[in-house]
Amino acid sequence: MQRKGNGIRRESQVKDQISVGIDMGGSLWATAVQDWETGKMSYYGLKNQDNQSKEVRAFELVSDLLQSGKRVDVFYEAGRYGYWPARKLIALGANVHILPINKLKVVMSGKTIKTDKLDAKFLGGLHPSDHIPTVYIPTLKEEGRRDAEREWDRIKTSIGRVNSQMIALIERTALPGFESHQTSIEWRKAISRWSKLPEWKECPELLLLRLPNLIAELELFEKELADWKQIIQNFLERDEEAAQTTDNEDSTSATVRKLQQFKGVGDRLSRHLPWEIGDFRRFASGKQFAAFFGLTPCPYSSGTMRRDQGISKAGRKSLRKMAVECAWLWYRWQKNSHLVKKWEDRLEQKGRIRRTAIVALARQLMVALWRYVVKGETIEGAIINKPIEA
Repeated sequence: MQRKGNGIRRESQVKDQISVGIDMGGSLWATAVQDWETGKMSYYGLKNQDNQSKEVRAFELVSDLLQSGKRVDVFYEAGRYGYWPARKLIALGANVHILPINKLKVVMSGKTIKTDKLDAKFLGGLHPSDHIPTVYIPTLKEEGRRDAEREWDRIKTSIGRVNSQMIALIERTALPGFESHQTSIEWRKAISRWSKLPEWKECPELLLLRLPNLIAELELFEKELADWKQIIQNFLERDEEAAQTTDNEDSTSATVRKLQQFKGVGDRLSRHLPWEIGDFRRFASGKQFAAFFGLTPCPYSSGTMRRDQGISKAGRKSLRKMAVECAWLWYRWQKNSHLVKKWEDRLEQKGRIRRTAIVALARQLMVALWRYVVKGETIEGAIINKPIEA
């Protein structure tokens, strides 16, 4: 793909196609339309106007273009608006391509030039044959499952944050304190004990008044976590009932059950992977699946220079963390599996060699799990604790 002016030069272009690029801003949807038959590009600065939102104006523009009978491909960057514009455009009959954010850049004379109009024209000048990287568009249900996992992580992080704040406050005093995180009940019991000690009177008065506020905040997060745990459980039961009703073995609930079979893969881990990723079958191979976690090597090669830049770290950090956690659990509970035996010598060492080995194990384990879920290939030497009942 080579830039030339505001367009892209190609050896062949499909004449009955139209590309639409939308740069979605808060007050402006900059929209560029490229008609490949005439070679003309038009620009529209869509804002809220005449009691009609910019979103509606954009959808009407795409709908009018579809009336021509030509194929319409819409390109926009992933960002604040998420996937609902894509679903709306797909419902109209357009083909939607969401690009990873911050991948567009125009460099001229060493300076980076960026405007909404320029971004829209760049997007409008794209063509499906360019094979540009795109973001998977999840269904409403898949997106909801992602939110379930991310809310769980948010609440857990908040509980850890409040605990760390209270531990830091106590360390500023002569009170015994805690070395690890505690529940709100344990904190209340501790304060009741400490208030009888002589050191209590030596503590700053306002510092002590902060502790009840933090404990109340911790109680709130603990209640939210318990409530959210029940919500997730209800969704799991609904998925299981739906799977039994439709007899759909490719469903998310079936993937959860397949992962739960293995010793060391608990309920949280077996749920997080399919709920965050969606359908495993959307990946063409196990290597593509592992690349989604950002666990693949990132080499640098130029002439005689060869340098390893570590793993790519593409995708969500939480998924990569979960994959590494899964690898450690696999190493602990699946000692007889082929994957553990392959890396066991290095994992018993210390330092960088061990860290590199666990990442390599995580990558190969993700490949193995994909092959098991999608193709039914067994994992050599793996222990299955919860066989799926026929």
